[in-house]
Amino acid sequence: MKSELAKLAIVASPGDSIDATFRAMAARSKEVAHAGLAVVLDDAGCLLGILTDGDLRRAYSRDTPFARPVSEIMVREPVTLPAATARENLIAEVYRRVRRAGRHSSDWIRHILLLDEQGRLVDVIDFFDLLQNQGGGQQKVAVFGMGYVGLTLAVSLANRGHQVTGLDIRADLLEQLAAGKPHVHEPGLREMLKVNLNMQQIDFDTSLGGHRQGVYIIAVGTPLNEHLRPDLTALNSVVDAIGSLLKRGDQIMLRSTVPMGTTRRFVIPRLEMLSGLRAGEDFHVAFAPERTIEGRAMHELRTLPQVIGGLTPSCARKAAQFWSTLTPSVVQVTSLEASELVKLANNTFRDLSFAFANELALLADSANVDAFDLIRAANEGYPRNPMPLPSPGVGGYCLTKDPVLFGSGPDGPREDVTLGRAGRAVNERAALYAVEVLKRFGRRIEKPLADMSILIVGAAFKGEPETSDMRGAVSLDVASALKGRVARLQAWDAMVIAEELRHFGLEPVTSLDEAVTQADAILILNNHRLNITSGAYQKEAKARLIFDGWHQLDASEIEKISGLTYATMGYMTPAT
Repeated sequence: MKSELAKLAIVASPGDSIDATFRAMAARSKEVAHAGLAVVLDDAGCLLGILTDGDLRRAYSRDTPFARPVSEIMVREPVTLPAATARENLIAEVYRRVRRAGRHSSDWIRHILLLDEQGRLVDVIDFFDLLQNQGGGQQKVAVFGMGYVGLTLAVSLANRGHQVTGLDIRADLLEQLAAGKPHVHEPGLREMLKVNLNMQQIDFDTSLGGHRQGVYIIAVGTPLNEHLRPDLTALNSVVDAIGSLLKRGDQIMLRSTVPMGTTRRFVIPRLEMLSGLRAGEDFHVAFAPERTIEGRAMHELRTLPQVIGGLTPSCARKAAQFWSTLTPSVVQVTSLEASELVKLANNTFRDLSFAFANELALLADSANVDAFDLIRAANEGYPRNPMPLPSPGVGGYCLTKDPVLFGSGPDGPREDVTLGRAGRAVNERAALYAVEVLKRFGRRIEKPLADMSILIVGAAFKGEPETSDMRGAVSLDVASALKGRVARLQAWDAMVIAEELRHFGLEPVTSLDEAVTQADAILILNNHRLNITSGAYQKEAKARLIFDGWHQLDASEIEKISGLTYATMGYMTPAT
């Protein structure tokens, strides 16, 4: 058995030295089917572990003595499958095993090891050969837009073995990424970026420079302009760049959030004109909406179902094959328009549900009713329509923009759609609720805003899952309403560095405890757990407001302390 396996990979025993195994891998690289792989077997041929070139490099970087046995550095739980697994099911089974094990897969899977019922190694299969044969394997991919969406996707695709080029117009940002330093906070991103840079699976540039790829993914921003119309300037620039390079067989997939109809009415005609080729016949076009949540993107890119809508059934099939290299679950919808609407539907529905809770909170305010207690009471034991809890506004890049895009076509707002814009209006009112509470508190203590020192706690647009992203943050709306009207306005966030706060026009504090004791009012505007660790919240004061926008503190404890006034959505400590 071992003699047969020796044709597949280097076979080692657990007591063999690292040095001897490494030398065997180097000397016989051209004699085995899977160069760069050593399998560690016991005397019965049962698999104990594996060793790859990467494991050897890591051992070397840790100064591990190469005289030590190979068992000390081998991977003891590689991906294995029963030898009886049908070949057509191998890819899906691998993804299931990885997902079940909860692995982050920074060391991307290269080999599948097939074992018999006794655990003996029977065969080794190259995982990427399988992917290539199914039509979605390793490809040269260009991802346009190295913002949050594009960067996390580019790194994840590189981690699956694709050769990825990340493109952006910001040369300083690309230099930072090439040094392995992502500009966004996302668990696992930095480590995965460094691994793939070292393996030369990913590179960054400001343009393709005439180099053609097989897959083009558009993930540039589609912001709203000052008139609340979709600004597709960046999208149009990328389409022009791709159109000049298109060749037969290429795939173009949009990831940017756009108004329904944009891909068919604007993108495709432009690509056809510039390339002289026919969409759906000469090249493939699909829309694949991005739906990850910040703070969990690296996990959700591998686990969330990927929705695909193609120009033709062939376009959809090609896109599904590609995305199946990243996630085992692909959902095909009937058209480009259907897939464009999926992202808009998801985010507009979320924003509307939050708007209901916030409108309820604004109504509860007239009776000084704690909206959190109210909604929890309404939800208790009543399963038919659980309501979300309120919040001081709903921020973020997507939820502040996508409901407006939901009510827009490629040319601008549609008059027949109102819900998305109505929900936005409620959440914008809720964002300034803290300011109204602050004014009320000032009147109560007979102190004008102009004499008050205000501390904003929680500057990022959300706290959980944690992020440092301040785009569309409620804190900025509140700061804009207070700037020039208060004596001092400062900010603190557990996840946002001082330079970033200054970039957005906020004055950072060095000590949260000290800032709390010096402020007349503390406005807690996101729900990060580290925002409420300060013991200074419970210290006596002559008069201090604590606006707990996410109901994280114990109101009764705060209200027992002399000089403190507690407030949350719908409620403020009654005047005595």
